[in-house]
Amino acid sequence: MSTMHRIVIWGLMILVSVPAMSQDIIYGVRGGYLHVMNSSSIPVISGADDCGSFSDGTSPGIYGGLTFDVPLVKQMFEVGVGLMYSQRPAQLRSSVSNGFEVLDPTKNVYVPLVREHVFTSSLGYVSIEASVRSQPLADVPVYIRAAFDAGNPIVDATYTQTDEIVSPDGVLFPDGTIRRTTGSGEFPGLGTAIGVTGGLGASLMLSQTLEVSPEVFYRLGIGSTTSSARWEQSYIGGGLALRIHPSPSEPPQPEPVAPVEPPIVEAPPQPAPVERPLAVIAAVRSAPLEIRETVVTQTFPLLPYVFFDSASADLQAAYRAAPPVAGFRELDLPKQTLPIYYNVLDILGSRMKARPDATLTVTGTTDGIEASTGAQKLAEQRATSVVAYIRQRWGIAADRFRVKTTEVPSLVSNPAYAEGIEENRRVELSTATAGLLDPVVHTRFNEHVPVQPRHDVTIDVVYPDRAVDWELRVRHRDRMVGSRGGNGAPPAAITFDLTQEMTNDLGPVVGRIDSLDVELMITQREGAPVVATTRFPLVKTIANFEVSRLSLIVFDYNRSDISEQNKDMMRRVVSASAGQGSTATIIGSTDRLGEVGYNLELSGARARSVQAYVRSIAPTLDITQVKGVGASTLPYSNDVPEGRFYCRTVSLTITTPLRGR
Repeated sequence: MSTMHRIVIWGLMILVSVPAMSQDIIYGVRGGYLHVMNSSSIPVISGADDCGSFSDGTSPGIYGGLTFDVPLVKQMFEVGVGLMYSQRPAQLRSSVSNGFEVLDPTKNVYVPLVREHVFTSSLGYVSIEASVRSQPLADVPVYIRAAFDAGNPIVDATYTQTDEIVSPDGVLFPDGTIRRTTGSGEFPGLGTAIGVTGGLGASLMLSQTLEVSPEVFYRLGIGSTTSSARWEQSYIGGGLALRIHPSPSEPPQPEPVAPVEPPIVEAPPQPAPVERPLAVIAAVRSAPLEIRETVVTQTFPLLPYVFFDSASADLQAAYRAAPPVAGFRELDLPKQTLPIYYNVLDILGSRMKARPDATLTVTGTTDGIEASTGAQKLAEQRATSVVAYIRQRWGIAADRFRVKTTEVPSLVSNPAYAEGIEENRRVELSTATAGLLDPVVHTRFNEHVPVQPRHDVTIDVVYPDRAVDWELRVRHRDRMVGSRGGNGAPPAAITFDLTQEMTNDLGPVVGRIDSLDVELMITQREGAPVVATTRFPLVKTIANFEVSRLSLIVFDYNRSDISEQNKDMMRRVVSASAGQGSTATIIGSTDRLGEVGYNLELSGARARSVQAYVRSIAPTLDITQVKGVGASTLPYSNDVPEGRFYCRTVSLTITTPLRGR
């Protein structure tokens, strides 16, 4: 059994046994912010101390946990234990020259090569803490606290180390990048970290039993966190503790005096008790719900990749969920990116059926490490699976397909990430036939979005103790929109939110001025259910502008250049959509892989590339916003490779006023 396991078991035994030790136990939760101070001599290159080392750095962190305290010495002292989680990250930098010179391509002279090494780690510690707290002056709600803690990084003990060329400009590593990952994984030698803490706080009683305590403190780490190098961590913190005190005990009652027996007098018969009914009042507050209808034309580019599971050549079920061939139409596909993408093989089959001259090149690849029986064979089996599906579904002749294989893709995703390896297990689709891989375009459809989506229903229940359960139902005429419910009496206020799914359902059927009917039903312990009704006003506004959208998804891993296919799509969208008074926004994004700052920079570079090309084809178009958001907004799931590729995008949105509105 490891040291940390013993500490956790010992701490849990204490936490379980503390309530049994005293009826005056104070239960609490604590949490807040940490300013972590790292001091280290971690070598930049493991085992090579002459290459420099990482020294000091600060990083933000968080902490939180459960506490149990027992008052002692007339409530002036408390002793306690706690089970705490703390995130103690580090970001350390070291610039290295080593006297190595390279040719500066801008000056054509040899200059020193300067590189910056960055060490990043996010340590997640679970600790057992023993503490003493004292409030010296009973009339002054200020206390001091001292604590000792021990814990291990059992939540997160990983690190990442990168190497970046700082100068001269234009010099790249042999793999063609300016930054590369030189190490990652679990940091070696991490063990039990111990420390002592001193803090100062204020005890503010909100009621007889509820206390809130703001506190600031300093923790001194004792010794190195790892045996493989010197790495010391201390931190300054601040946060809040919420504690529940035991209810004050009732004073002892005097012994009752035995009453004198009164004479027996026969009482008159009493009427049966009148059953009190449950009463409910429901009302609505806030502005009317609002749905906006906008005319939208959206271009959905096709990702020309089909992805496979590890060591498998079986086509995933998502690519085989299309309707029968006889009823397949591109215009009937959902107006959503991933549902359209999963129909890519049927879209190609339908287009090849309509164009007998069209041919398709299908290139099978692997991740380079998965095929125990040979990468080329697995790559060929994958390509054959794609061809067989299209041929069997659409009756396309075999001579219209060209099957190729390669061990890894020509534009390979970074194999340093498990996600990158997953992305390389694919079949790539290409063609020399114009139009075969064109995007799917949904033209001038009505899109509905919630503008003011929230309503609050206020509830007043006269006899809440009689309520068993409740249910709130919202309807539009005979159509159920949504419901909420719970046990006992309903809360004093119930919030109803109009979701995008509800809006998609309501938008086509509601009028300009409409309403939603609300019914609240409460089940009583005895008697019939009680029902209260009210009504939400609902308005639908028609936007006085038209929107055209295009997302450029053909950005490969770590690339910001614009392909010819993307340029062609932009030419068509801008020429068809931009008119008098049109404005445009250009937003670049990335997937979640990689360092946050670099992703933000890459997404900005993608957005600026698109801006430059749009300017070249529409110099008078008013571009109101150009920015990169990195991975801060992920429009598609990053748990699947297709979702990550579609996040490597620049979204071009053109808004044009409608005349005569």
